[in-house]
Amino acid sequence: MKLEDNEILELIQESTKQFISNTAIVLEMESTLLNTGYQAVGLSRHKVLIDDQGTQEYISLITKMANPTERRILHRLLLQSANVPYSRTHDLDSDDRALLCIQDVDYKTNYQSLNFEMLQKKEMHALAYIHKMNHGSREALSWLPLANHDHIEQMIYGRWKPVWEEAKHNEQFMETFGQYIPEVEAVSGSIVNDIEVVLNDEHSHTLIHNDLNPGNVLVHNNDDVFFIDWEEARYGSFFLDIPLRFELKQAVAYHDVLASLGLEIHVDRFEPLYAIASRYLGLRFMTWNLGAWTSSPSAKDALQKYLNMATS
Repeated sequence: MKLEDNEILELIQESTKQFISNTAIVLEMESTLLNTGYQAVGLSRHKVLIDDQGTQEYISLITKMANPTERRILHRLLLQSANVPYSRTHDLDSDDRALLCIQDVDYKTNYQSLNFEMLQKKEMHALAYIHKMNHGSREALSWLPLANHDHIEQMIYGRWKPVWEEAKHNEQFMETFGQYIPEVEAVSGSIVNDIEVVLNDEHSHTLIHNDLNPGNVLVHNNDDVFFIDWEEARYGSFFLDIPLRFELKQAVAYHDVLASLGLEIHVDRFEPLYAIASRYLGLRFMTWNLGAWTSSPSAKDALQKYLNMATS
């Protein structure tokens, strides 16, 4: 067994004792390497057989080489009893990637039998709880990168713009989505300046996930919603989270949930900030789909969604 395999096994055994039962023993483990996303460094799923005082069962755990932001944020949110997977690492503080063992949130979920209305309400309350619990915590989160002007420029000019320019030379893209080009380019020409009012809205500053695409919001055991993959987390306006998960009508309901937790923003201010953030997020999150939509129906649907967000 290689040294890194020994470390994985040790971490899985410790995680099992901490989060499942302190008398549980790992009997065997079957590991599968996963390839999902550019941040999934060393991502593996482990089917683990444990014995707890004579009772045996299989559990599933995830390991990855996580960046320091994800390790520290998951640790903080777990202490706050937030809806995130439990996690354990031997290295919480270094600035390098390090091995992290994480709860496999949805391995028992039946996605063919979901109560979407109930789950959306739970997601709304779970995300609002995280935003409220970390609101105004810049000093405590001083190590966390900011969602600031430089970050927005990198997302638009560094990530989105080159892919967008390439897409415009694709005949199939022009035939299918060409009607969006003038309005998208008008929005992209001003969004870096327009979004300053969102970035500077200190009343909405908190810990933000900053990458709430559908793959990072998972259903746990068909009755709850967990947020995973916090590698892109930042300190900034919660408006940079909300539009990816909630359309305007739902966002107004989210506003009411925040208010019930003691975090109030007048709806006349809430809606304009939401609209600006929605246009920015539409641009940013169409990037991957611009290169994948011809070979993936789900990527085509997502591209349509993000084009509509960017031009709404």
